[in-house]
Amino acid sequence: MLPDHAPQENSTLVRIANNLSEAIDRLEERIRERAYNIFLRRDPAEGDPLKDWLEARMEVLTPIDFAIKDQKKNVVVEGNLKGFKPGEVEVEVSGGELKVFGSHADSTSGVRQGVTESTSSAVHFYEVLPLPCEVDADAVDARFLKNGKLKITLPKTAVRS
Repeated sequence: MLPDHAPQENSTLVRIANNLSEAIDRLEERIRERAYNIFLRRDPAEGDPLKDWLEARMEVLTPIDFAIKDQKKNVVVEGNLKGFKPGEVEVEVSGGELKVFGSHADSTSGVRQGVTESTSSAVHFYEVLPLPCEVDADAVDARFLKNGKLKITLPKTAVRS
């Protein structure tokens, strides 16, 4: 149990990952494919590849705002992830950074005028947040609260003199 941190009622643990590189590589590949499709749509003499990449990234990734609080014994990071489930979010701490990755898909189907209609949508995000100090990566606690908020508690490492 973390010092100064009691489990929140109505909370669910989030997976702490050791290596998000595979998930991030898949997401980057999606962005590359989308950027290539944008390139194919436009006149090659107009536009530029960086603009295609940025447009693709905006289409594929959903921005999520995270708040970082530097407390006495912990660094606490919170973000609103309403609609996501704990199994769809992973966090990783390495090299003075907190990486948060999420992927959520919805699909619905129904019959309308005798025809089955299906729709699907996907929401992805990936954030890298610089941490204000050294933290104990082995004692990270990440939870979904009942209100759809993700709360990540990172205990600070003891400063040795």
